[in-house]
Amino acid sequence: MDAKAETLYSELRKTRMELIERLNDDDASPLIKPIIQEELSDVEDTLNKIELGLFGRCEISGELIPEELLTMVPTIKSLDDYQKIDGYFRKGIFH
Repeated sequence: MDAKAETLYSELRKTRMELIERLNDDDASPLIKPIIQEELSDVEDTLNKIELGLFGRCEISGELIPEELLTMVPTIKSLDDYQKIDGYFRKGIFH
C-alpha cells in the first residue's frame, strides 16, 4: 500500500469508529441511524477495496475513477455516481 492509500485507509478507519460510536449512542435519533448505517457500510466497503487493491475502480466497468473525485468522495462506487455528483458542480450562468 502506498503512502496515499495508507493515509486514506487510516482516515477511513477513524471515520468507521466514529460512525460505530454514533450508532451505539442511545441519544442518537432513530431517524438518522439508517443513514449512519449506510455510510458505515460504504466506509467498510472502501476499506475492503483498499485491502484488496481494488480502490479507485468503477464497480460496474472496472475503469479508473478520477483521482480528484476520489479525494473528495473516497467511498464513491462507480462512474455513474460520478456523473450524478458532477451535476452538482456545474458552474452557474452568472459569475
